[in-house]
Amino acid sequence: MRPTVLVIDDLESARLLLRRYLEPAGYDVIVHSDAREALKSIRAGGVDVVLTDLKMPGMDGMTALEQIRDLDPELPVIMLTAFASIDTAVEAMRLGAFDYLRKPFDPAEVGLLIERALKQRDIQRENVRLKVRLREELQSGIIASSEPMKQVLALAEKAAPTDVTVLIQGDTGTGKERIAQLIHGLSDRSAAPFVTVNCCAIPESLVESELFGVTKGSYTGATSDRSGFVDEAQTGTLLLDEIGDLALPVQPKLLRLLQSGEYYPVGGHRKEQSQARVLCATNQDLGKLSEEGKFRSDLYYRINVMRIELPPLRRRVADIPLLANQFLKESSRRLGVRAAEFDPEVLRFFSTYPWPGNVRQLENVVERSVLVHEGEQIGMCDLPSELLGGKDAAPADSPNDYDSAREQFERSYLTELLDSCGGNVTQAARLAGVHRATFYKWLNRYNLNKGSGQ
Repeated sequence: MRPTVLVIDDLESARLLLRRYLEPAGYDVIVHSDAREALKSIRAGGVDVVLTDLKMPGMDGMTALEQIRDLDPELPVIMLTAFASIDTAVEAMRLGAFDYLRKPFDPAEVGLLIERALKQRDIQRENVRLKVRLREELQSGIIASSEPMKQVLALAEKAAPTDVTVLIQGDTGTGKERIAQLIHGLSDRSAAPFVTVNCCAIPESLVESELFGVTKGSYTGATSDRSGFVDEAQTGTLLLDEIGDLALPVQPKLLRLLQSGEYYPVGGHRKEQSQARVLCATNQDLGKLSEEGKFRSDLYYRINVMRIELPPLRRRVADIPLLANQFLKESSRRLGVRAAEFDPEVLRFFSTYPWPGNVRQLENVVERSVLVHEGEQIGMCDLPSELLGGKDAAPADSPNDYDSAREQFERSYLTELLDSCGGNVTQAARLAGVHRATFYKWLNRYNLNKGSGQ
């Protein structure tokens, strides 16, 4: 198919010259003496390149350029200009013109410039297609039929092309890391590393060295220089998960990193520079922690540039059957088990269960059910006993306000889950779908820390 070149010039001789050269060279040519009429042709579609004179009566080339950019930002525009208006032509390039040609011009030079413009247009269109495909692939594992999750994805897409620090908040198991990966994948940093650091899983004495690295001889055992997670992230993305548990002495050093990109390895005196983007995630109220003096308020304001709130699973009822069926397919494939289907009663139960462990807990429950079920359907009898016990766990005199009811349910749920695992915290945490350190925090919250820790 022949590319179409649209020519705008008030001089008939210029229009004729370009038509006589371009049509034999393999282009379809549309000519206009008036920019307003030319815009109608562009709106109709099918134009691949625009050649426009800069100085014309009525609408000039600069105004035409602005309107063409509004109609089709990817449509390459080449300015035709006299020597006296070169500065204006350069300004037009700053505003989005592909290039300019000085009059009088060599027709062969026009052909070369059009070829370059068409190649750039093809590259831009391919980039758009690749970005759309990448977005679809990245979002393919994220169920977002519910309105709260649609809002989350919209915010993630807005945040992705920027370098702002994003604070991702949500209960444990809601998928905060998955949203961080989406932001990274949709950004210009997607080809660089994505590094996750769980701040509550690193002993306080090691947090600084794990983040910023170590200089040889800085302490006993430091026999060589060692890089940290910040250096590992390079020009990619660094996710600081459970940021609310970051040790207070390390927080001003993280603040310096966020403000200037500068940091010092432990024991080092030479300033290092990081190009990594930082994302933060937490299941805690950082505002409340800062008021209590447990989190620096200046750091809180610095990481809270853009906040994305992930809803708990109980607020995503429309997503629960879709998530359950997705996990069913994935678990069956991963475990090499013939795919079954859920008894409708199971899906109804899933939609009414409060899911304190959120999406991660649902995934683990489905995986376990895939392993133990027999027959064509997964029924209520295939669900974990602690899950079914939680269904009727609230006593008759349970409080009416939500927070108290949730606290009572969580205490009962944790007690039954821990008992069913014989006090084994590691096993209980796995069934709940959370990190062991997070499960210990839950136990401490209700003074239930009686597990073996194994």
